Amino acid sequence: MTATSLHGGLDGKQVYFAGAALISMGTPWGTLANVTRQALEPLGYEVHIESLSWGNNNPKYVSDGRAVLGATQYRAVQEALEGVEGFAGDPPRANLRLIATIHQPAWIGVAVRADSGITDLSEIGERRMPVRYKSGGEKAIASIFNYYGLSREAIASWGGRPVTNDVAPVPTDSGDPTARWARDYNEISIWVRDGDFDLIVDPIYAAYTPEHKHWWDASILHKLRFLPLPPDLIQRIMDKSQAEAPGFIPHRLMRGVDEDVATVERFPQVIYTRAEAPDEFIFNVTKALDENRHLFRKTHMPYSYDPSTVAKPRAVPLHPAAEHYYKTAGYLR
Repeated sequence: MTATSLHGGLDGKQVYFAGAALISMGTPWGTLANVTRQALEPLGYEVHIESLSWGNNNPKYVSDGRAVLGATQYRAVQEALEGVEGFAGDPPRANLRLIATIHQPAWIGVAVRADSGITDLSEIGERRMPVRYKSGGEKAIASIFNYYGLSREAIASWGGRPVTNDVAPVPTDSGDPTARWARDYNEISIWVRDGDFDLIVDPIYAAYTPEHKHWWDASILHKLRFLPLPPDLIQRIMDKSQAEAPGFIPHRLMRGVDEDVATVERFPQVIYTRAEAPDEFIFNVTKALDENRHLFRKTHMPYSYDPSTVAKPRAVPLHPAAEHYYKTAGYLR
């Protein structure tokens, strides 16, 4: 659904939210969309969740008015606002504004098949190993590869290759909001099932979501060795502002994490809007999320609403109405 009104994505009490997926899929952004829906329903709002707004489409939907609210990882909003990374070549979406920063314990994980014999990623380059690897596109992951002298091109030249999660991309203009999710996401990815991998460098957190359930499946079906990041690499990532903070994957998060594993924390999730959104509406949203913060604890994901960080100043500014609410609530000076 798409609203067309003076304030795109908001038509009276009809609210359009860039949530990226069907609620039933349990994705991070769809889950935050559902929390927002539950918080706003008592105020008479009807929240429609856009399920084509996955990936970099999410900030686009909010910026251009197809949705008045959205949820995504913070870094995506900043990159869209600045017109960099996946948004390079597009005009900066300078109208994006934050409403609330939501904490999600999540990290960058590095693990190898124990039977691969790899104990340090430097061995891959030194031995020119043809590794089969699963990796994400975050800048922190690129820094990890660079630190060890690895690249997609180098690994390919040694006979290695990436593996995928067997998800066929669906064009954003396909007109079918459910097509991307038309498969059984309880199925184990073929590469995990068959053990067709040696290395995983990818975001990791405590939830069996479509995007990252491969961690859970791989850790159960195969013996993994989780590798810590060296202190100087962690510092390099932080110096480049590619992560939220130094951190560690907590022991017993999943099979194979037998002790705390040094790494970096991912950027938090955010609920956001654009500058043109009506002040009264955004004030109501901000207040509803605060007064219903218990809803974040009633999801399958370990989300939390922390008054000390929900309005933390960042490169992407708060919407003025959200800032006003936090000041009246005493969360901002």
